[in-house]
Amino acid sequence: RHLRGAGPAGRPTGTPRQSMGGPGARGGASVIPPPTDALGGLQAAADAILKHFGVAPGGSPDAGALDAALGDDSVNKNVAVLVRGQLCTALSRVMLHGFKSFKLIGRYHIWDFVTSAADAVHERRNADSEEYTPAELSLTKAVVDVNDNEGMAKNPNIKFRSFICQGLNDRMLHEWVAVLTSDEPTMFKFYETWAYVRASEGAPEMVMNTIEPLKNLPFKLSLDYEVTKWDL
Repeated sequence: RHLRGAGPAGRPTGTPRQSMGGPGARGGASVIPPPTDALGGLQAAADAILKHFGVAPGGSPDAGALDAALGDDSVNKNVAVLVRGQLCTALSRVMLHGFKSFKLIGRYHIWDFVTSAADAVHERRNADSEEYTPAELSLTKAVVDVNDNEGMAKNPNIKFRSFICQGLNDRMLHEWVAVLTSDEPTMFKFYETWAYVRASEGAPEMVMNTIEPLKNLPFKLSLDYEVTKWDL
């Protein structure tokens, strides 16, 4: 079964729909929702994972009371489908709104943005001599681990999905959103001014809030699942 992964996407046709501008918008820009309610799709994907673990949407899961096998893709194929097939696709749709896919030669991929954001973290910490936050350490290590996997070398879609899996394993995926969107030069390089995650100051927080309930779930997802185990 072919999974729709994260891929380059340009500006949607027509003028982006705008709503409720105001003090919360960056640079006076209006809040620009993702096309076709992508944020709603992300919420649905997160709710489906919670349901998989037996947690009602909006509930507060107790990790100690949950069946750990439900989050282990070595014994439960359903969690692999829910995460790699649904959550990763939904999150990529949100992150690709207003993404600058074209460059002078070739195209940018969302994985290029992730690696550039990780590089920006290193540059910032080297410059200010301050310690990395737990989320920064987790994210930058995940980028190295994914890039070091030879089986994913030529497939940035698998790299992005595996990166998301590691964020769930580390219970920091929601915090990674803040790290990824924190460096303004990186955001300027990869996103249009009208992009959802750039045009509204509250957008990254909305994405974070949508996936934050997943931090309490016991995930044990393999980085190389699609390379070694995927047989759908």
